[in-house]
Amino acid sequence: MSATQMTHEDGRAQRRNQFSDDPASADVPLVAATEFLMTALQMWDENPIQAKSQVKAAAAMLRGYSDDLLTDGSDVVPQSDTGVLAAWQIRKVKEFINASLHATIRMPDCASQVRLSASYFSCAFKATFGTTVRDYIRHRRIERAQQLMLSSDAPQSQIAVSCGFADQAHYCRVFRDVVGLSPRAWRRRHMKLAPEE
Repeated sequence: MSATQMTHEDGRAQRRNQFSDDPASADVPLVAATEFLMTALQMWDENPIQAKSQVKAAAAMLRGYSDDLLTDGSDVVPQSDTGVLAAWQIRKVKEFINASLHATIRMPDCASQVRLSASYFSCAFKATFGTTVRDYIRHRRIERAQQLMLSSDAPQSQIAVSCGFADQAHYCRVFRDVVGLSPRAWRRRHMKLAPEE
């Protein structure tokens, strides 16, 4: 019996048995999702924005995991009735976006990473992540900027450029839209909360 002929529950049981000899590959998405959730729990009070991002990432991985149980694991793009991205597509597009935050990221480039048309990718991305590609990239850039502000003394103009913003004014406008504070006010508030070394 092939994996595509199995029922959802039978497939899960057989996959677990199939990978039980190799603990390194057993339920990798579940382990990763658990790590995301544990990290979110630890940082919830200190950085709720980053914690929320961790929860969203875990949810996306779990959605991909449940889709993956029903496929045979081949590298063929599935035609899903739900219109969401597969687990490998989620991983691939997130890696591409994270590696490209310093540059311009275009929708067709993201779509080509997962071998989909731009229009289908846009709909599938929104169904998977619950947000548009544009908003996801904006939030990831702001999260990167927050990390840089807390880990370095770099000026805002340098942070803006390293996070892919056209200039400091654009960066400040987007930061205020996403976070509700200016970058300077956010940095001051969070630097006071950071423990002194």
